[in-house]
Amino acid sequence: MRMLIIARFLLSILSLNTASVFHISIQLAKSCMAISLLLLLSLSIHAVEKNENQGSDQSVASINIVGTGGDLHKNLTLNLPTRTPACTEPKEQVTQFVKSIKKRFRKASRAVGYYDAQFTPNTRRVEGCWKITIAVKANRPVKVAYARFIIKGQGLTQQEFKELRSKPPYRGGDVLNHQKYTDYKSQLKDTSQALGYFDAAFEVHKITVNPLRFSANVELVFNTGKRFRYGKVKIKQKVVRDHVIQSFLQIKEGDFYSSEKLIQQQQSLQSSGFYADIKISALHKQAVNHHVPIEISLKAKKRNAWKFKVGYGTDTGPRISGELNRRWTSSKGHGLNLSVTAAPKVSTFSARLTEPKADPKKGTLSYLLEWQQDTNNDIISRSYKLGAEFTRKTDTNWQETASVTYLLDTTQVGENTPTRSHLTLLGVGTEKTKADNYLFPLNGWRIKANLQGAVENIISDQSILQLKTDTKLITQLGDGRLLGRLDLGTTFIGELDAMPKDLRFFAGGGQSVRGYSFNSLGETDANGDLLGGKHLFVGSIEYDYPIIDKWGAAVFIDAGNAFNDWKKSDLKLGAGIGARWRSPVGPVRIDIGFPENRLSDPHLHLSIGSDL
Repeated sequence: MRMLIIARFLLSILSLNTASVFHISIQLAKSCMAISLLLLLSLSIHAVEKNENQGSDQSVASINIVGTGGDLHKNLTLNLPTRTPACTEPKEQVTQFVKSIKKRFRKASRAVGYYDAQFTPNTRRVEGCWKITIAVKANRPVKVAYARFIIKGQGLTQQEFKELRSKPPYRGGDVLNHQKYTDYKSQLKDTSQALGYFDAAFEVHKITVNPLRFSANVELVFNTGKRFRYGKVKIKQKVVRDHVIQSFLQIKEGDFYSSEKLIQQQQSLQSSGFYADIKISALHKQAVNHHVPIEISLKAKKRNAWKFKVGYGTDTGPRISGELNRRWTSSKGHGLNLSVTAAPKVSTFSARLTEPKADPKKGTLSYLLEWQQDTNNDIISRSYKLGAEFTRKTDTNWQETASVTYLLDTTQVGENTPTRSHLTLLGVGTEKTKADNYLFPLNGWRIKANLQGAVENIISDQSILQLKTDTKLITQLGDGRLLGRLDLGTTFIGELDAMPKDLRFFAGGGQSVRGYSFNSLGETDANGDLLGGKHLFVGSIEYDYPIIDKWGAAVFIDAGNAFNDWKKSDLKLGAGIGARWRSPVGPVRIDIGFPENRLSDPHLHLSIGSDL
């Protein structure tokens, strides 16, 4: 049968013309070559995998160092060869391996002052594998008999060099450790480079060892030379005017050179938000009269950054938002941020113009224009804000703010006549957040406080003083976390009816008293319409516990309300259970809360974002 098939195949070839036969031959050759290459590749991969598997399964000899400790034992261990003989290797190869170890150990022992150390190896087979034991006899170490360390030159007045001079690597009687000497030299070099002593040099640097007397003399004389200064500072950039970028400069021509100052300069330029790439080069080879030219090359970021979001929250409902961050509006360097949010309950638009920030510690001044329409619950309000805010961070990472805001508001309760008010509010605030992990903290806390007020007849139609505080604490308890929250607010004003809705307090919702709808708690009028309150109290205790992978469960109790009289606060209770998911963008919280004594009226709350 096979012969018949072959014969038919040959006859079919003979019936073709020469060109067809040649074409078929070429195709067959190509196919055979491809198959051959595939076979070779497969065999090569198989061989490599086989060798790797053999290497991973192959046992190796054990090596033990006995008879010594301290620096000597540590250095000997560090100098062991990376390759260890296999259990199956012949004795001749293991003997050569031990000889190589002894050579390495002699150098390693001298490096830490033991020039007369002795090494006695013992090689034997135990349960089919080589066991190598090297007994070390340290003998008498070489000690420093005489040590002379001198630092001279202009740098002698620098605190950094004073500290190095006061902490030499050796004193008389110390065991000679060459690494300490090398490290000390490196410290001198690094300090010189960081402070701008580029001509610094070792006039004397030597160690003389007398192995017969087991003693050594160490001499080192270091001359710092003259300290260099910054030369001309050249800036290459095409974003803002020269006088604007000059305000960001922390290094000045003629100032003493410092690499730390150059790092701070880079951080200052990064804080501007203008530049994607910042390169600061000290041109040492072009130095003239001990002045080093500095070249700063700045590559601009994209001028506009857009963000669009579509989301849903049980407090706000469905929402869509957009944001434009224009990093600089002109060559003056002012930044502009525009944001708009549309939602059934609250819609907003804001524009914030920020002055260039040359030094974050000195603060930032920004100007704000905001419009808000709030149709949540029984109160409808429309407000406009125009103001300025100064923000700065302290050395202890407290963020402090001072602001002046003009508020024009129209508030309507139910079918009542709208109330119009205008206030010029002066405000101060402070806040700080501290955590072991800001996205998923196990321990941390947050404190935020704000005080603002207005005086009647000073561009205001009424007097008001309001204080708000927001605090939260997270602490690890067992395998889970205990979370505590306390929000307080109080207002000094005549009648609640005269207050804009923007300044009234409300309670209820996923970030307040769970078990109640968003901002559904507060004082009510005779018609049952919600009014809000002058004061606020909200407290919460929660415990969440990890269940599996990135999921966890939580139980909570909330209490709070918004009211006009502290003696008649009528706190509402809410309790429930929840699920927690550690998503890539932050914690996702799903809570089911029940109002007090109303288990048949559950409320679902969904929120996303950091716990602090």
